Amino acid sequence: MKQRLGQFGSRFVFEFFVETMHDTIVKSLRNYLASIKSEDIPEMVRESRFSPLEKIDFSVLTDNAEHIKNISAVRLMELLGEARPDLATVIQDMGMPGAEYIVKLRARLLDLVMHPENTLGQSSDYKPELEMVKATCSNCGKSWPVPKDEASSIDKCPFCRQ
Repeated sequence: MKQRLGQFGSRFVFEFFVETMHDTIVKSLRNYLASIKSEDIPEMVRESRFSPLEKIDFSVLTDNAEHIKNISAVRLMELLGEARPDLATVIQDMGMPGAEYIVKLRARLLDLVMHPENTLGQSSDYKPELEMVKATCSNCGKSWPVPKDEASSIDKCPFCRQ
């Protein structure tokens, strides 16, 4: 019983940490995915390719590795939807292949947290061909990536539609 209470307390602390860090997690995801365009997603899904993970530091999560396994693909998709609604929409619109991609992405992230030495530099990393810059909406303040040569032609925010 004592061990179960300890596990429950540990899980509760982890969930509290995730909720407390929610905005930071979403912001980090947004920055991490800044170079990916929504047009890149279908190819990434078809080929089961992911954004490079070398620059992500999951060291704060490795102490809670046993609880990380409880983060569902649905929760991952929700965080992705908040960070990059354009990418989440494309993945959802792909139907079952998109759902399978999120499950594979979850497994890849779990593997990185559980065994960081085994996942870095995998050949499934996706590297965008275009140089990207960050556009920021003057109305809502949100940012998103755009190809550098198209930045001057942006006239509408994908978040607030203004």
